[in-house]
Amino acid sequence: MDTLEISKVVGVGCAAMLAFVGFSEISHGLISVDNLAEPAYAIEVAEEEGAEEEVEAVSVATLMASADADAGARGFRSCQACHNIAEGAGAKQGPNLWGIVGRDIAAADGFSYSSALADKDGVWDWEALNGFLLDPKGWAPGTKMAYNGIKKDGDRANLMAYLNEQSGDPIALPEE
Repeated sequence: MDTLEISKVVGVGCAAMLAFVGFSEISHGLISVDNLAEPAYAIEVAEEEGAEEEVEAVSVATLMASADADAGARGFRSCQACHNIAEGAGAKQGPNLWGIVGRDIAAADGFSYSSALADKDGVWDWEALNGFLLDPKGWAPGTKMAYNGIKKDGDRANLMAYLNEQSGDPIALPEE
C-alpha cells in the first residue's frame, strides 16, 4: 500500500465518523425529550408491615454461644493477605493478630496504627471486636483498614472464636 491509498482509507474513516456525529446531532435537534414534573404512570408498591422496625442487635454472648473456631479458621483466610497470626511473626500491611483478644487496642509491637485506632482506649474484648469486625470504618472512623466488615453474625462469631484460640492465654467466652 502506498501513502495515497493510506490517505484515502484514513480520509474515508474520518468522513464516516464526521457523518455519524453530524447525524447524531441533527437527530437530537429534531427529536426532543420532555422531562415530566411527575411520572406519567405511577407504580404503587405496597409497604411491608413492620418494615420500619429496626432489627434487634444480637448480644455478643448469644453470638459466641454457637461460634465454631474451625469455621473461623476458614474465614481467616481472607484476612491473611494483610495479617499474620503466628506468635512472633511480624506485621504485614496490618498488625500481627496473635493474642489480639484481650490485648490493648493499637498495642501490637512494631506496627504504626492510624490515629483512629491509636486514640481508642480499652482492650479488644468481645464487644470491641464484634463492633470493629462488623463495621471497621463505623467503629473507628478514619481507620486505614480497607475492609467493609463481616455482616453475617455467625461468620463474625466464628472468626472471633478462632482469634481467641490464637493466643498463649485465650480468654473465656462471654456467658449469656
